[in-house]
Amino acid sequence: MDIVSTAMNIFGGYYETERGWRHYRASGKTYDVQFNARTLEWKCTCPHYTFRRAQCKHIKEVQSNPK
Repeated sequence: MDIVSTAMNIFGGYYETERGWRHYRASGKTYDVQFNARTLEWKCTCPHYTFRRAQCKHIKEVQSNPK
């Protein structure tokens, strides 16, 4: 587990940027799952989302089990 994932687990499972994006980690992966509460937009850094712009399993995982 990398240091960002460790810190996110300590401080509630996510961190939020000044632009309103909440950043989550997919369990066991280093993909960054992002949620913007203002626009209700989801993003992920995995190859599936990056190339297809379709909702991936990492986004579904965070949506079904938010921390």
